[in-house]
Amino acid sequence: MSASKGSARAGVCAPSVAATNIQTVTPIHRILTILARPQARRYSSGVRARSTAGPTAITGIGCLSGFGSGVTPFEDGIFDGRTTIDRISSFDTSERRAHVAGTLAPVDVGAFIAPTRLRRIDRIGRLAVVACHLALADAGLGDQATRPGRVGVALGSSTAGLHSIVGYLDAINANGPAGASAMDFSNTVGNAAASLCAIECGLHGPNATIYYKEASALAAVDYAITLSTGEPATIVTGGVEDFDAVHFAIHDSFGVFAHDAGHGEMSRPFGQHRNGFVAGSGAFLLVLEDEEAALQRGASVRGHIAGLGATSAVCGVNKWPTDPGDLISCMRQALDSAGLQPRDVGVVFAAANSTQDLDRTEARALADVFGARGVPVVALKGALGEYGAVGAAGIVAATAAFRRGIVPPTLGAEDLDPDCEVDLTAVGGSTRALARPVALVNSVASGGANFSVVVTA
Repeated sequence: MSASKGSARAGVCAPSVAATNIQTVTPIHRILTILARPQARRYSSGVRARSTAGPTAITGIGCLSGFGSGVTPFEDGIFDGRTTIDRISSFDTSERRAHVAGTLAPVDVGAFIAPTRLRRIDRIGRLAVVACHLALADAGLGDQATRPGRVGVALGSSTAGLHSIVGYLDAINANGPAGASAMDFSNTVGNAAASLCAIECGLHGPNATIYYKEASALAAVDYAITLSTGEPATIVTGGVEDFDAVHFAIHDSFGVFAHDAGHGEMSRPFGQHRNGFVAGSGAFLLVLEDEEAALQRGASVRGHIAGLGATSAVCGVNKWPTDPGDLISCMRQALDSAGLQPRDVGVVFAAANSTQDLDRTEARALADVFGARGVPVVALKGALGEYGAVGAAGIVAATAAFRRGIVPPTLGAEDLDPDCEVDLTAVGGSTRALARPVALVNSVASGGANFSVVVTA
């Protein structure tokens, strides 16, 4: 099953590593950092309507997180104010400045993939396939024989193939060209995970991998709907990410991770003592369908993608935007696309990730669109860490908030930065009712790509 890699609306964006300052990393791993740099392309900053005429009903969700496998463990975890962030035990971090990450609970991969095929699928491919199976089953589409029409995949990931690339290059470096198994090569390409979802789950629709760094999942959702406009199909979309020792070491050498500077090592979105993001891993996939077709087959609708926005800021490859203007335009695009006003929004799931620039920029953008502390805000990265699938986690959390009628708390929000005028509910605070079943979900990638999605009940 072939898969294309890219986006209909901009070029492929680079991963969050650069070919500098990696003396602490072994020479073979320099190859991992010699990657395409993003082009400074700016979307129109004017507000314009964008069609969401494609499959907009959310009928299935597949989650793999540090809280466990499935939707319920994830929802319970975030609404109970628990965290997935813990000290890393899968590799040695004693020589690193950072030592914690958003960890993933054990996944029973063997329940979904036959042992004969399992050894040919790498870590991220396995996570993607399991999450895809879970999402299809949740949508009532698990049985291929009764599955209506074609089903496609638009998967967001900036780390697909990571483990295989590292292992493959290590083997070549140590033993020469004959030292690496040809069977492992197919997993090194970035679109392998999406293709494996199609192969393992029997999906015959369009297949694409979207690579937009930390905003990969929302970019994939945007692309999924654009891809099917005019010819509606059922689409599995969202994001999957993981990290390994090399990925972690490179980012640690850049000094971008949260570290203990006297207040503990943790993710503090909008916090006064924030000093970097925490890495994370997980998979969050959605099944999007044409609502009429979904209702005809008796599917339950969890929510709707009602509006989309996308803009791009000009900033450094691994820098976060400092001008709020482009994110303001992005949010207004999404609201205009949905035919809504800022006053209609009940909650914003923010992109804030505990970095100085992004959190300040987003706070100012929110104040411009909604007014200072004008809308309840949730920052999931306080519990999950920062990775490209968290945007889809925000959509999942929004559907849960609609059903539960409350807003989840934000971890790390106990000591807000006075320069970030946002309305957060800290863990341990009083439960807050959701005033309106409308959510705005933001994702921002280092390098300047912004995506906003409006979710309604």
